[in-house]
Amino acid sequence: MANDTITINLLQNGEFSPRDTASTTVGELRNELEIPADANVMVGGTIRQNDFVLEDGALVAYASNNKVGG
Repeated sequence: MANDTITINLLQNGEFSPRDTASTTVGELRNELEIPADANVMVGGTIRQNDFVLEDGALVAYASNNKVGG
């Protein structure tokens, strides 16, 4: 049976923590984690759009209200 999850490193409380996800894109991750539509999602330090494909081991952070970080 195929493994349908990847492990991303999500910034939480100032630290990157491993998190398994079934999401394959930033948009799917927004839905899974209930990230607000107006929040910026950064992958590898760059703001990414909803169609950006996530890879195993990606560093992911999100911020809203003009904050930087997670």
